Amino acid sequence: MHELSITQNIVDIALKTAENRRVTGITIVLGELSGVVEESVRFCFGAVTEHTKAEGAALSFEHMPAVVRCAGCEAEFGLTESEWECPSCGSVGGHVVQGRECYIDSIEVEE
Repeated sequence: MHELSITQNIVDIALKTAENRRVTGITIVLGELSGVVEESVRFCFGAVTEHTKAEGAALSFEHMPAVVRCAGCEAEFGLTESEWECPSCGSVGGHVVQGRECYIDSIEVEE
């Protein structure tokens, strides 16, 4: 489960950013193709934050849909059920321009 190490890194960054203040909230951006499972991160978050200044912090997620740029006509389109066929020209495949994200968007701390 790679979500454990991802969650640990998120908490480490939040605690370092908080500079010894209590972390009250963290917002994570997850792309549809990131391979990170929100439920697994939530499960790990409680264990990773236990006995830290992030214990009890709210964890929220913003989800980014996958967007592909067609290799044939360069139109951008969203993926539906892993369909990689361009709705404009019918070509299959392309370059992912959005959807692999996994990053901290914001960290809330007590003043």
